[in-house]
Amino acid sequence: MRTEQGMLTEQGMPTEQGMLTEQDMDRSGATGLRRNPRLKLAASLVACTAMLAAVGATIAAPGAAGATAGTMRAPRTTAEASSADSRAGAKAYARYLLARLRLPAGSRRMHWKQVAGLSPTLGGILTDVVDIRALYHVPEPMIDLNRYLQAHAPAGMTVSSSGWFSHRGKITARTVTFSPRHLRAGIYSAMLVTTFKPASGGASLLRADAQVAWFPPRGGAVRIHAADYKSVTVTRSREDGRDKRSRTVNGGRRVAKLVALYSRLHGAPDVVTSCPENGPSTVVYRLTFHPAHTAPAVVLSPTNCFVVGVTIGGHLEPGLYPAAAVVAAASRVLR
Repeated sequence: MRTEQGMLTEQGMPTEQGMLTEQDMDRSGATGLRRNPRLKLAASLVACTAMLAAVGATIAAPGAAGATAGTMRAPRTTAEASSADSRAGAKAYARYLLARLRLPAGSRRMHWKQVAGLSPTLGGILTDVVDIRALYHVPEPMIDLNRYLQAHAPAGMTVSSSGWFSHRGKITARTVTFSPRHLRAGIYSAMLVTTFKPASGGASLLRADAQVAWFPPRGGAVRIHAADYKSVTVTRSREDGRDKRSRTVNGGRRVAKLVALYSRLHGAPDVVTSCPENGPSTVVYRLTFHPAHTAPAVVLSPTNCFVVGVTIGGHLEPGLYPAAAVVAAASRVLR
């Protein structure tokens, strides 16, 4: 598989077994998978590296195309507001995105079935991702359909990547992925992935997957109140303890801003991603919230895997997101 704009993203990675379906993920969630993204990231990075080594990546600009007269839209759905921390909200948003797909005139939706060669390239897996999918017959050759899709992004979306699969030098299938310009509240990531290949009579078969990941509940990482904390100590050092810097912020607005930052963080979604390996020179930050009275001490430890480690009263809680926001705030304090 070759890519034109980079098929691998933080939000999703290819898997050897292809996409877990919505039903598969519901079952996996019922088995009690625990959210510990850091335990899954190392394996995902190995899988990503192996795939890149096997297939190679080619970067190029996507082709442009002129407008085509006739279009077919999927049936309209109600644009329900997505509620935070909600699988139901993510499913509603996925159906909404799928309904925005624009296809050439004469296209028709088919009864769903697995079609060889039409597995999506971005695997939304684990417990906090849903995949709403559909299969279409399109009366256009694959190359013309590719141009059409890149010229007709769904309303409110842009082409985020495109590419193709080949066998012995022959292109066997193509893919175009769309991403929303703006995400709904409570949504971590969303994309509409189309994968299509030639069918008989000069037509094409197209599989569309609306993949949506949402922010889960914060768990035990409860929100706190600025009045309960007298100071915050921010430290920065290397993983091996070198180059340590520290500053304590006392009371007032500066403590309130850091408390507000912590309270705005989302629960970290349970999705596969990749991150660099820690080494002795890796820069690490820590924010320690010191209670004024009987409130528990809170410690935030942003990682380089997008997740913030959280300890409350000495107890490790589920991670929060995004780490970048905590690192940016800590850097401002230490200037």
